[in-house]
Amino acid sequence: MVGHRGLATVSTATKTARTIVASASNGAGSTTRGRLDLTTALGGLLTMKVTNGATGPSVQCLANVLVAHNATQPAAGSAGTDWKTIFSAGNGTGNNTIGEWRVDVPLGTMQLEVEFTGNTAQAVTVEAYFSEVTSIS
Repeated sequence: MVGHRGLATVSTATKTARTIVASASNGAGSTTRGRLDLTTALGGLLTMKVTNGATGPSVQCLANVLVAHNATQPAAGSAGTDWKTIFSAGNGTGNNTIGEWRVDVPLGTMQLEVEFTGNTAQAVTVEAYFSEVTSIS
C-alpha cells in the first residue's frame, strides 16, 4: 500500500481458515454442496479438489463455484434464481487423477457456494476450503 507522499505503509490482514466441504465421497449420481455467508468478509481464496478412484467415473465430476447477491443466505441449490455460476471445472474420467483449482473470491461477494456434481458409475473424493479475509488494519 502507498501512504502519504508515496511512502509505503504496512497493513495487517486478519484471515480465517474455513471449511466449505471437508474431504468426502461424492457418490455416483450425487451432488455435494457447501456454502458460506460472506456478507461481513472481505473476500478470500477458495481451493477445490476432486480425486478419481482406481476406476474413474464414466462422466466426470464438475466442481462449480456459485455466488448469490442476497443479504440472507439462500438454500443450497444449483444455478437458478439465486445462485449464479462463476466458475466450473472438471477432473475428467481417468483412473486415479487429481484435479485442483483455486478461485479468488472478490470483496463484493455476498454468498458463496461450492457444488460437486455430475460423476456417474463411480464415486469421487471432493473437498473445498476457503481462506477468508476478515479485516485489514
